[in-house]
Amino acid sequence: MYTVQNMYSNKINSLDLFRGIAGYGVAISHFYYYFLDLNFFQFLSIFFVEFFFVLSGFVLYPQLLRVYNDKNNLKIFYIRRWLRTIPPYLLALLTYSIFFLKFDSDLIKYLFFSQNLIENFINFDYFTIAWSLSVEEFFYLLFPLFLIFFHKIEFIKILTLFISLVYLLKIVKLFFLGGSEEFYRIGTFLRLDAIAFGVMARIFLNKILYLKINIFFLIISSLFMYFFYLNIKELNELLNFLFILLIQIYSINVLLIFITLDRYIKSKFLINIFSILSKQTYSVYLFHFVVILMFKKYLNLIGTDLILLKYLFVLFVFSTAFYYLFEKDINNKRPNYKKL
Repeated sequence: MYTVQNMYSNKINSLDLFRGIAGYGVAISHFYYYFLDLNFFQFLSIFFVEFFFVLSGFVLYPQLLRVYNDKNNLKIFYIRRWLRTIPPYLLALLTYSIFFLKFDSDLIKYLFFSQNLIENFINFDYFTIAWSLSVEEFFYLLFPLFLIFFHKIEFIKILTLFISLVYLLKIVKLFFLGGSEEFYRIGTFLRLDAIAFGVMARIFLNKILYLKINIFFLIISSLFMYFFYLNIKELNELLNFLFILLIQIYSINVLLIFITLDRYIKSKFLINIFSILSKQTYSVYLFHFVVILMFKKYLNLIGTDLILLKYLFVLFVFSTAFYYLFEKDINNKRPNYKKL
């Protein structure tokens, strides 16, 4: 079994595979939904996005711990996060804005990740996947400030306080504000707990990493998920509230199962493949809608034979080139934390 201590020094190669599956899972699900109108895949895409959230929190924990132990690391944390996420995001936002000819107030809201801070804040949601990126960015911004402001209490207590405040917001919306059920899933402040649960999973890894128990919970939660899928159009606000919580538990169990698989990954070839998939993931997530839109626009030229393979090939080639020609150089220039 992995311990938190040895995981700080050893890379978990299976998480590269997990990240790649999440990225391509979203891309394939959206292809089948938006291109072929298969509703099940829209439901399926929700899970792959949640995988990203718990994985983000899980891998960020060591960096957050550095901020907690030394507030001087806050600047480095912000620079590292923003250099990793903002430049590709800005290029993607520009691409979608050009495609939809949208250069208005909605563009400004996307620019500052504010489009889902309140319900119905934008006029036309043309960069639909940006809601999850807003959750990520606001977590990066806010949670480290909690760590510094409450640094005199234990890390886990700060994390618990943070999650409790998010759930307080959810309860206020549920019982007092009402509104769209979908906003429980995409509202920025209402979803910050998704990444926090990933941090929690990292902290308690040694106590929850039991393959048989993880598989058991995965099976049980899958049965509940099937119920939600059958009744997805009839879900009220309370059921949506429970649905999101269940997805988070489900995602943590999947993450834990992938961690246990790492001990079986010995092949350098597979490790390199997983690494390539992981490096592609961000650009796959950002730009896959553009590829779908282009495929729909030029379908007569592209043809329908083996169309999914053509779509995946374009995504693979583009995202690989995008990483090595754009992302890699920026990532290499990020500042490093001082050695402990």
